Amino acid sequence: MRLINYDFDDLYALIVFFRNDTDKIAEYAEAIKQIIACLEGKNGKIESSCNTIRKILQYYVKEEEPGLFWIWVENIYTGNVFTMKNEGYYRVLAAVFREMLAGIGDNQRLWCLCDATHNLPILLVECKEPKKGIITMIRIYQVQYNKDFLAEELKAL
Repeated sequence: MRLINYDFDDLYALIVFFRNDTDKIAEYAEAIKQIIACLEGKNGKIESSCNTIRKILQYYVKEEEPGLFWIWVENIYTGNVFTMKNEGYYRVLAAVFREMLAGIGDNQRLWCLCDATHNLPILLVECKEPKKGIITMIRIYQVQYNKDFLAEELKAL
């Protein structure tokens, strides 16, 4: 399934949410797994091509979750909507969420990861050549925690 640019905005908001409370990554690990499946084109639960990320999260998140209140809004997009077609972008974002799952239990690492990657979805939507920006953004995380983080995905961009 292909996502639209506004779904990438939702991924941005989700990573920011996790940066603000890294304990939520473990709490929403199953939702993250479904997002990874969606990014890899393996998500059979969601049929829509609009609000896809929100619909995945709605299955796992309680309505009382203050930082994710936006997932309950069914957006109707009327302008500047386009499908994200570059498969490499999906691989980059899937790798980010896989790294979150791998870092569960190390809140400092998770914070650094979320801080380094929260702007990636926006960068992928807005920049024609995002590779250099991504390399700059993730450098500190690579040095401190995982030198191979996004290395293969960036080669494929």
